[in-house]
Amino acid sequence: MLFLAFKQLFSKKKQTFLILLGVSFGTMLFVSISGVQLGFREYMIKALLNNTAHIIISGADNEVNEKRVRERIFSSDQLVSWITPPSGKRDESKLENYPGWVQILKASPDVYDFSPRLSIHVMLKRGSVTSNLSLVGSLPRRQLRISDLSDYIVEGKFENLASGGNKVVLGIGVAKDLGVRVGQFVDIISGENDAIPFKVVGLSKFGDDRTDKSLAFAHLADVQKLNRTPGRVSEVAVALNDIDKSEELAQLWSMFSRDKVEDWKSASKMFMEMIKMQDIVRFFIMFSVLIVAAFGIYNVLSIMINQKKKEIAILRSVGYGPQKILELIMYQGFFLGFSGGLLGMLMGFLVTYGVGSIDIGFELGGSNHMLVSYDRSIYFAAFTAAVFASLLASIIPAYSASKMTPIDIIRGQ
Repeated sequence: MLFLAFKQLFSKKKQTFLILLGVSFGTMLFVSISGVQLGFREYMIKALLNNTAHIIISGADNEVNEKRVRERIFSSDQLVSWITPPSGKRDESKLENYPGWVQILKASPDVYDFSPRLSIHVMLKRGSVTSNLSLVGSLPRRQLRISDLSDYIVEGKFENLASGGNKVVLGIGVAKDLGVRVGQFVDIISGENDAIPFKVVGLSKFGDDRTDKSLAFAHLADVQKLNRTPGRVSEVAVALNDIDKSEELAQLWSMFSRDKVEDWKSASKMFMEMIKMQDIVRFFIMFSVLIVAAFGIYNVLSIMINQKKKEIAILRSVGYGPQKILELIMYQGFFLGFSGGLLGMLMGFLVTYGVGSIDIGFELGGSNHMLVSYDRSIYFAAFTAAVFASLLASIIPAYSASKMTPIDIIRGQ
């Protein structure tokens, strides 16, 4: 049956080639568009996880509002009217029981590693020039185990913070504003405390001018000392062995304490919504193109069946049953989908490679070229869709051909 299927297909070479191209172009478009979208997504997720983590455990928001005050002070049957409704926070957010979290995280087999952090707002001063930014204190060696911060260090090393001793890694933007270089000193002021000189041991560049001017890193102990809050930790960044378990574990751990436990997806809802929209657009494009290709396959097979009625009558008369005729047409549809899918994947790879070599004129994720992805799931989805669309388009012509009898064909002629 395979021999007959190929012979019928190649008897109309031009039609077969055009439909093959239609399937291939549909597959190519899906592969290339998905490669660009997923490449940018991987960069965004990587940058996002460097600033957060798979799971962030932070102090609960000690907010003061009308509802909480009413519940604590007044009974439910009392009528309360506010001249000025209560608002604000009772205290700075901080972890209730950091040692307890250490025990939980060390005992969990799902945790790869974790790093305590303390973030404070400070003012940097050098001469008459000042700059306000967020100073993040962490344990450098543990921080590097849960993130790729070292990839964003353009001068010096992040590991230089490990020994402590009032050292700081500045964003390249704020370093430029202050006119400071690696090896020089800058005064850091926290609140109303006295200025303390810190030695610049590295410069970071995240590619975002706003971040490069508003973020700096130091050792946790140095930040605690600067803030005059020894032992305080504002959050714990947790890296998991399997990132897909982040939501499940966050929900489980949130029952252990009043502290806020949030997975990276929940902390970045707008980003996740953008990803969902990209996926919808990507699959809509694939669906639309493959529908067009499927209609092309349907038309070609329908025309071919009409033109090959005599051959089908001969096959039926020599003993080929309806099942064999059905297989004959389905083989043809499968061949078009299979071959078009393979050719489309190759074309998509070449297009994606070409797009990845385009110089975009600025650095993004450590490269000046377009970010693309060659993830296997892209090619698997594209190939599966091409074959499925082709088989689906072949069902009606194949079923119609299988119902033909020699008598009906002769009468029709």
